[in-house]
Amino acid sequence: MTRQFGGFGPPRQADRAKVLVLFGLVAVCLFSAIAFLFLYRPEPKEVTKTVVVEKQAEIKMVDVLVPIQKVDAGTPLEPAMFRREARPQVGVTNRVIKDFEEIKGTYARSLIVPGQPLYRDYVTNVRPTNALTANIPEGFRAVTIRVDARSGVEGWARPGAKVDVVWASRIRGQPGVTVIVQNAKVLSAERDLDAATKPGQPVPSTVTLLVTANDANKIQLATTTGSLSLSLRGDNDPGKGVSGNSITVDDLLGGQKEVEAQAAPAEGVVRMKGPDGKISEFTLRSGKLVPAREANQ
Repeated sequence: MTRQFGGFGPPRQADRAKVLVLFGLVAVCLFSAIAFLFLYRPEPKEVTKTVVVEKQAEIKMVDVLVPIQKVDAGTPLEPAMFRREARPQVGVTNRVIKDFEEIKGTYARSLIVPGQPLYRDYVTNVRPTNALTANIPEGFRAVTIRVDARSGVEGWARPGAKVDVVWASRIRGQPGVTVIVQNAKVLSAERDLDAATKPGQPVPSTVTLLVTANDANKIQLATTTGSLSLSLRGDNDPGKGVSGNSITVDDLLGGQKEVEAQAAPAEGVVRMKGPDGKISEFTLRSGKLVPAREANQ
């Protein structure tokens, strides 16, 4: 009777069990899916960073010949005096000696100091007669002049210094001076080749200069017609000015002489021969030539 009119008997309990079983299956499937995704998910891809390493330019080196001791001028060069050192190629010129075979059988042209690359300018194939001749290049001459404390710049004109040679004489009938040689190198002072000044050292009475052959003739001639003195140049003043500059007493007085000349203009009679052989007379007035006839009017 109850089942027939819609009661809740045993059949309802069976439906409830089916629902529970269905929910259980769904839960199991959901749990399995989550577990599968967790266990088998793909690993994250690693981000590869590209590191750019800048490669510095390599400095190219080259072997050069370097003296290990001081070598005096005129000394025969031997392998034991040198060693080979690597130096940056960018600073090595063709004048630098790279191997001793390049200078075998040669001599020191001038004083060679240790620690610096050897240059061809310091080497010669001719055995120097003495330390002074070793420092005289081709086309140059060594000349000696007498000096004192004034003309020798108190003895500061030492070997290696650069000087101008000043000639004092009479110019156009007036006392004057002229720079006859510029930028001459001092080779020795009183036969001393050492550039260093020593305490209590006396002022040399002679100085030997390195000049061109033409300048040497100028100095020799000037010594017979006047007196010579030296003007010391600075280490950073290797240039040359206008050669042959002369200064007289008129230049010292400046414009005063010009005013005096204008106040007393020169006058006189000048005779000139024309193309036809006829002689004409002119009068010099205020620096101008005036025909004699006009001058007499």
